[in-house]
Amino acid sequence: MKINRQEVHAKYSGHCAYCGKVITIKEMQVDHIVSKSHHRFIPRQDKFDINNLDNLNPSCRSCNHYKRALSIEDFRNIWLGKLHDRLAKLYTVKVAIDYRIVTIKEWDKKFYFEKER
Repeated sequence: MKINRQEVHAKYSGHCAYCGKVITIKEMQVDHIVSKSHHRFIPRQDKFDINNLDNLNPSCRSCNHYKRALSIEDFRNIWLGKLHDRLAKLYTVKVAIDYRIVTIKEWDKKFYFEKER
């Protein structure tokens, strides 16, 4: 089944499903919720069309790059869930915190598509 980019883009009204940033259809990358690499390990009787709209999310370049082939839960908990800790260790971020230029807070671990349901 061929991917209909317009349908994917419209799924969350032109927003990245993960961060919520407004993206044009040209900027959008199509993310497979269950990645192609994980799909091959699904038992034959449970296989589904990997390009079905239910398995596709509109994504900005950054979110698609960082999610890669991770499951949504691994993306949430392993990669993004620790992001604030990693940022706080960077020297320039420490300076920005000291000067109150930035504030780091914990993320509520909810993606845009979960808040928009």
